[in-house]
Order: sequence, then C-alpha cells, then structure tokens
Amino acid sequence: MTKSNHLLQLTAIVLLASSQYSFADEACTLAAKATTDEAKRYIQCLDSQIDKAKQAQGSWIQKRKYELTKSQESTGNTQVLPLFMRSIKNNEKYLESACQWRYLIKLPNATTAAISYKLCEIELINQFTESLKHPF
Repeated sequence: MTKSNHLLQLTAIVLLASSQYSFADEACTLAAKATTDEAKRYIQCLDSQIDKAKQAQGSWIQKRKYELTKSQESTGNTQVLPLFMRSIKNNEKYLESACQWRYLIKLPNATTAAISYKLCEIELINQFTESLKHPF
C-alpha cells in the first residue's frame, strides 16, 4: 500500500512539473471577420488549451487526493475525502450548466456558440484549478 502511495505522489509531482511549462504556449486568436477555416483553427486551439487546463487540474486533484488520503490515515477522519470528491463532481456539473446557457444564447450560429462554450470552459477550469492550489 505504501509503495503505491509513493508511486501516486511521484506521478502527481511529475505531472505538476510538466503542466507548469505547458501553459507557456501561444494564445488563441481569431480575427474579427474570420473565415470558416480560421474559426476552425481557433476552435482547435481552444480545444488544445482545454486539454492542457484539464491536465493541470487533474494533477492538482490527484495531489489533493493524496494529501487528504494521508491525512485520513493519520487522523482517522473519513469525512473530508468524500466531501472533496463530491466537490469535484459538483464542479463538473456547474461547469457544464454554466457554459451550456452561454452556448444556447449564441445559437443559431453554431461556431460562435461553440467558441463561447469553450472560452467559458477554459475560464472555469482555470478558476477551479487555482482554488485547488491554495493549501488547506
């Protein structure tokens, strides 16, 4: 059990270290009167940013899970980890709902709606990741 905990901790540290440098990429830009191909490339760029943001968030979630598991083992308090996991699920539901209404309001222009959803998703993923970075 201890060996797997150390492996999990090592994996989380490596992912955190690599995710720190992945945000140094280029910003996604879209011209005011973009062509369909430019909009497609912009959406692909946003998808790439979403993937990187989710990777960083996943690393922080793993780090916090590891810390809470260690705390649970040392204190015997079994309430904190399930609450943390519930907060993760609730955040995912919030992100989906908060971005869906932004998508729907931009319809019938599907491209603008998709861009709106993705920008919202990036913002909320980064917000939650920042909250995970604060020590407890």
